[in-house]
Amino acid sequence: MTGGRDPDPVQDAAVEAPDWGFDLGMLHIGLARSAEDMKAVQRLRDTRFRGAPGVSDMDRFDPLCRHLLIRKSTDQEVLAAARLRVLQGDSALRDCYTAQFYDLGELGRSGQSCMEIGRICIDAAHVHDPDLLRALLAGLTRLAQESGSELLIGCASFRGADPARHAGALKYLAANHIGPAHLRPARAATQVLELPDAGGSAEMTGLRQVPALLRLYLGLGGWVSDHAVIDPELDTLHVFTAVETASIPPARLRALQLLARG
Repeated sequence: MTGGRDPDPVQDAAVEAPDWGFDLGMLHIGLARSAEDMKAVQRLRDTRFRGAPGVSDMDRFDPLCRHLLIRKSTDQEVLAAARLRVLQGDSALRDCYTAQFYDLGELGRSGQSCMEIGRICIDAAHVHDPDLLRALLAGLTRLAQESGSELLIGCASFRGADPARHAGALKYLAANHIGPAHLRPARAATQVLELPDAGGSAEMTGLRQVPALLRLYLGLGGWVSDHAVIDPELDTLHVFTAVETASIPPARLRALQLLARG
């Protein structure tokens, strides 16, 4: 970012990334390497997160991240995207997207190496495509392995900012998946909702209300914060989510590693 111009999240995020990628069936998993790649990311995110192309979802964090793309091998159409940032040191952790909403001080003091995963976006016509989800997991797994990340972190969102819509899911999370006190974040945002007291019960019906991506993280041994944050701008409610790579069940880890070989 030079010459005194205003930052351009699309152009500045299009720094040359490694020529990294692999195929999985009819899908290609790779990194954004050009301004055209980043424009494709923007179109997808604008439509899915903001409701229409042209209402930009790009922000100041995009130039700091790598952007994972999943395309059709045949016509290069972008079907899914995610942004990833390896957080090296406490200062990077304090300045990441997630730290806007959660106090990550305990996590910083743990000294674990982290990779932040965010803005996972899937084309509307392929949201329920299991092959696409497997490709996304394969790409995330390979990047996590190559970066040596011990902890994968981010914000897992529920559609709709009204907590009443998600009461069953939040009760289920409170009963089963609250993270350890020495790692989980303290409150930092202004619009915070304590997860409801589950009373020791495990409401399995609530699991069905948990978003699919968060269910996937929980299946990998993931955990969540003891509170949620309401984001009226995006009309979402989200919880801090973490997956400790050392805690992934061995059979699941072997399956992910096999996928990540392409």
